[in-house]
Amino acid sequence: MTDKDMEDHHTIYLDGKSLTIEDVINIAEKGYKVAFPQEIKNRIIEMREKLDKQLVEHPEIKIYATNVLYGDLKDKEVPLDMIKSFQLKCVMSHNCGTGDPLPLHIVRAIMAIRLNSFGRNLSAMRWETCQLLIDMLNKGVTPWVLEEGSVGASGDLVPLAMISAVMVGIPEAKAYFNGELLPAQEALKKAGLQPTQLGAKEGVGIMNGSNFIASMAVFAVRDAQSLIKNASIAAALSLEAIRGEQDAFSHLINDNRPHPGQLAIAQQMRDLLNGSCRSSKESQVVKFPGQSDESAKERIQDRYSYRSVPQVHGPVLEAVQKLRDVVSIEINSATDNPLFFIDENGFLRAKSGANFHGQPMANVIDYVKIALTGLALISDKRSFSMLDHRLSYGLPNDLAFDTAKADGGLMITQYAGAARAAECRVLSTPASVMSLSTAANQEDFVSMGSIGVLHLRKIIHNVAVVIGVELLCALRGIQLTKDWLPKNLQKLGKGTSKVFEKLEKELGEAGHDRYLRTEMEKTINLVKSGELVQIVEDCFK
Repeated sequence: MTDKDMEDHHTIYLDGKSLTIEDVINIAEKGYKVAFPQEIKNRIIEMREKLDKQLVEHPEIKIYATNVLYGDLKDKEVPLDMIKSFQLKCVMSHNCGTGDPLPLHIVRAIMAIRLNSFGRNLSAMRWETCQLLIDMLNKGVTPWVLEEGSVGASGDLVPLAMISAVMVGIPEAKAYFNGELLPAQEALKKAGLQPTQLGAKEGVGIMNGSNFIASMAVFAVRDAQSLIKNASIAAALSLEAIRGEQDAFSHLINDNRPHPGQLAIAQQMRDLLNGSCRSSKESQVVKFPGQSDESAKERIQDRYSYRSVPQVHGPVLEAVQKLRDVVSIEINSATDNPLFFIDENGFLRAKSGANFHGQPMANVIDYVKIALTGLALISDKRSFSMLDHRLSYGLPNDLAFDTAKADGGLMITQYAGAARAAECRVLSTPASVMSLSTAANQEDFVSMGSIGVLHLRKIIHNVAVVIGVELLCALRGIQLTKDWLPKNLQKLGKGTSKVFEKLEKELGEAGHDRYLRTEMEKTINLVKSGELVQIVEDCFK
């Protein structure tokens, strides 16, 4: 492969309609380059020339946020000689961010999605402005953007304004270059770039889009899809720990309620547990030390948290797929206002609407928040049951190694997971029904999707913690009891055996009490990294 072939292979060509979630991730995290096809560049230039000409020749045609102001001030005219200064003022007055800085990959994704919107050629942007955004992405200049300030309606105005502030070189603005946070002008200079002077309409052209929500949602899709697979892994390993029954995952049961998510999760559980002897009818009747005679017999059915995995995890899979579908549309949409077109007579026309409104994403983000919270709650129930000797079918109480030597076991790990599951309950409250009026009631219904997606990000972290705790409990439960079973009943399933070997390699054998935070951190990181999913990838096809 030639250098040119390599360059093309790692370049995403933006056309406003074919950008994928994976493309955005590659640009944001792997440094893939971006470019516009020449044909789209030519169209952008042509559209811009028509706007500039019309503003001079027909100033009586009023265009929102171009030669009149915005929001409740939409009827206030902007003289032609003040249009450029108006754009700068627009950027400065919208820089109202608060909170923590966004990770760099989120900001890079925002920039890529905004550029792709320009590829639809409905925003009448100058080519010079598009080129600066391209160069900033390709040369690694990433604006410093704070996570709070958007209400997810008139676009994500505040975070996008912070990107605009870097582009125009406002002294207070900051950007990263080569990992160093610098004043905006210095970061641009080190990359061989110069600030731009925005032309008519370009202030809102950059700021008026739901791209912060979309960017956060892109990574939420990726991470949530991985979480669901990790949840199946944890559930299967927990079932091995309690020597549970597998009938609940059978074709007979699940094929006769054929929700797509339920069918997929049931198949995952069957594949992960395939060949298991520990989770079998014979294993169930082996009595462990301290186990009651009543519980040492063939199981009729397990608790909901084990036997309803397909019915509970499955809807989560469907919710995340819905989010993926919505985000895939969103990142290929024109979310600006107004939008321009050239009519059949060659004249430029503008139409105002609300494509910037975040409600299409806000609703489904709340849906996913609720679904993932259910995933956390059911995982926590399985951890709880493995720690309670009355519910665990003979596992040592609290999974303690030797209570005669004052070992307390894993009781508090479940506290840590339960705290995160409880927080998920709070964060899953729908943000999309929390509208407050803005802009003197001109913008009287907002989506709050920007708040919802920040909550979704925290929920994803919380669920990873809860699943990490479950994996730790399942690992120790199996380790502490494997020698209590006859050799022929110790075998784990096709997938669970691989997971068990990986966890045992990372965390070692069960033993006396030790610093549990380190052990939890290892399992949580394995969940977040996706390593366990990779080990049993053949169980997810």
